[in-house]
Parts: sequence; structure tokens; C-alpha cells
Amino acid sequence: MLPALCMGVAVVALHAMPGGELGAHDWWMNWRLDTLLHAALFGLFGLSALIALRKGAEGSTGCRHAWWWVLGGGMILAVILESAQGVVFPGRGSDPWDLVADFIGLLLSGCAFRALYLMWPTGKKAH
Repeated sequence: MLPALCMGVAVVALHAMPGGELGAHDWWMNWRLDTLLHAALFGLFGLSALIALRKGAEGSTGCRHAWWWVLGGGMILAVILESAQGVVFPGRGSDPWDLVADFIGLLLSGCAFRALYLMWPTGKKAH
């Protein structure tokens, strides 16, 4: 679980970065590349969490329903962080498109898991 926890901390830390550090006039903000960053971060977070959950005990709920846990927990984290950006973190604002990008990243994490392990991150583990 350590890689998943580290990715979770990285996601939170990048959301908490003060807005003054991210100028709205920067080229990457003009091209909305911050949205791609959201998808990539949540994709890596989701993939590391899926791997950790699927390596769990055979038959456990976390193992059998890993993708649903990651999608649900990841979106709860995304909503909390986007809400906090508009209220708690200085100079930051919330953006619904970031939530869409976070969801797409979490979905892609399941597809990446499938590509790496040749199985979907749900159901019983193959022996």
C-alpha cells in the first residue's frame, strides 16, 4: 500500500499548492494542460491503489471489488480536494472539468491494470 499512499499524498500536496505559484497566464494553463495533469495524477494514484488492493487477501472485499473501491474513493477524494481548492487553499479555485479529468484518470487506471496484468481489477484473482 505504500506506493498508493505516496501517490495519494502527492495528489493532495499538488492540490494544496498556493495559487500564486500557478499563474493563469502561463502557457500550460492557457492550453488546459492542468486538466491532463489531473487525469495523469489520478490515473497513477488509481493504478497503484488497484495493484495494492488486488494483491490483498484472496476473497476479501477490497480484492474482489478493487476497481469500484478505487473509483468511489478516488472520486470522493477528488470532490473534497476541488471543494477545498475553492475555500481553503489560497489563490486556488475549483473547476468541474478537473473532476471529469480525475474520473477519466481513474477509469484509465483500470484499463492500465488490464493491460499490465491481462485481467480486469474486479472479481476473483486468477490462480
